[in-house]
Amino acid sequence: MSLAVQIYFPGETLPTLEEDEKKNTTFKVGPGLTHILPSTLIVNRAGELNIDQRKHTIWMESSGKRYVASQNDAIIATVLRSTTDYYICAIPSSNSTVSSAGQAVLPHLAFPQATKKTRPMLHQGSVVYARISLANKHMDPELECYDADSGKAEGFGELKGGFIFGISLGMARRLLGDAKKTRLLRVKQRKAEAEKRGEDYQDTGIDMSSGKEVLEELGENLSFELAVGRNGKVWVNSTDPKTTLCVMRCIQQSEFLTGKEQRQLVREAIKALGQ
Repeated sequence: MSLAVQIYFPGETLPTLEEDEKKNTTFKVGPGLTHILPSTLIVNRAGELNIDQRKHTIWMESSGKRYVASQNDAIIATVLRSTTDYYICAIPSSNSTVSSAGQAVLPHLAFPQATKKTRPMLHQGSVVYARISLANKHMDPELECYDADSGKAEGFGELKGGFIFGISLGMARRLLGDAKKTRLLRVKQRKAEAEKRGEDYQDTGIDMSSGKEVLEELGENLSFELAVGRNGKVWVNSTDPKTTLCVMRCIQQSEFLTGKEQRQLVREAIKALGQ
C-alpha cells in the first residue's frame, strides 16, 4: 500500500498490501477501521488513510466531533453520580454538552494506591483526567486515573478549578503528539514523489506543523496548567483569567495554521495581553 494521501468513506474496503511489503508482518488496526478475518479492512470512519511502517500501525485520520471510546485513550470526563463501587462519568465529545455525552464507569479504587479510606471523594460535577482501561461496543467504557505502566498518577486524576473548552478530535490528537508521526509520513511521501520526478526534496517545514507549536510557544511565555483529552476537550488553569482565555483562543484558532503561523499567532496574542 503506498503512502500517497488517500481519502476513504465508511463501508469502503481497503486494498491489500503490496508485494514488496513483508507478507508476514502483522499490522495493528487503529481508529476508523474494522478488521474482518482473515485480512479484510473495512472503513468505519471517513478520513485520510495513514500507515506507520515502523510501528506496523494503520488507521484513519479525521477531524470529526463525535468521539468513540478507544482503549488507552486519555480523556477528560465529568462525574455524574456515585454508586457503591463506581463513579458514573460522562465523556463529552468536542463541542457537545455533558447531558448529551456517552457514559463511562470509574471504579472508586482506580486511583494510585487507593483504598476505601484514602480514595478521592469525587462529587457531581467533578472533572477527571482519566485513561480508558476497557472499551467494548457492548458496554460502557471503564476508566482509571493512573498510568498503567508505572502505577503512578502521571498527571491523571481530578482536575480542580480551571476552564474546559472544546476542539476537534483531529486537533486534540495533534496536541497530544500524533501529528509528529503523521508529519513524518508526509515528508516520506513527498520525498518519494520528488524522486519519481527526478527532483531533490528539501523539508523546509513551512507547510506542515508538528501539531504542538502553539503549546510550545505558549509555554515559553505564559504560566498555566493544561490537560488535553482525545475526546476533544481541553482543560486549562492559571492564576490569571486573561491568561486562561489567551491560551484557549490561541489553541482554538491554530487548528488550520502552519507551525510558523501558530507561533506568530501566539506572539501577537501575548503582545495584546501586555506580557
